[in-house]
This record gives sequence, C-alpha cells and structure tokens, in this order.
Amino acid sequence: MNKAVKWLSGWASVLFCYYSGVFLSAHFELVLPGTLIGLFLLLGALFTFHIVEPLVSNAVAPLLKHMSVLFVPAVLGVSVYWPDIQRHGAAIVVAVVLSTAFSLGVTAKIASKFMRHRHPQGDRGNQ
Repeated sequence: MNKAVKWLSGWASVLFCYYSGVFLSAHFELVLPGTLIGLFLLLGALFTFHIVEPLVSNAVAPLLKHMSVLFVPAVLGVSVYWPDIQRHGAAIVVAVVLSTAFSLGVTAKIASKFMRHRHPQGDRGNQ
C-alpha cells in the first residue's frame, strides 16, 4: 500500500468512528456526547483490528504535533466565563488540586499493583 492510501485509510477510520459516534448519540438519544462514543469506537477498533493502528497513527501524527493550536478555541472560550471564574476561583482551585491528587493517588496505587505482579519482592534483577 502506498503512503497516500495508508494516510487516507487512517483518516477514513478516524472519521468513520467520529461520525458513527455522532450518529449513535443522536439517533439513540444517548447521554454521552457523540465525539466520546466515536473515541470509544476508535479505541475498540485499535484493540480489535491491529492493522488499524499504523494507519491511524500515520494519519493523526500531524495533529498531535500541533495540539496546542487545536486547544486555542477552548482557552479563548474561558474569557467568556471570566466573571464566573473570578467569583468561584477558590472552589475551582480546590477542585482542581483535590481531583489531581486523587487521580495521582489512584494511578500510583494501580501502577504499584501492576509492578508488584511484574516484579515480585524476591526478584531484584541483576543487583
């Protein structure tokens, strides 16, 4: 397969999952947004069909290089809610700090559990 066909196949996969998610969300009146459903569909395709991963990674590589540009509209949208952010600033800071600490704690707990199974206590490697 030449490079252009691989690139187009990768984009077709991404767009198919995206629009399928949007359709499913609208058609079945699901609570989850269509973009998130599409993301789950793409994740399922990546786990199920191993040929999809190189195609998708090749297609989306330029987007990943410029993620900060893609988030500019979201960052600029904060200015619309600036009065609310000023009014509830302390609550927002507390929520961000606590949720980050909780997420890091859960991640550390899960990682240590997996590492314990991978490297039992008696196995110290080449020490």
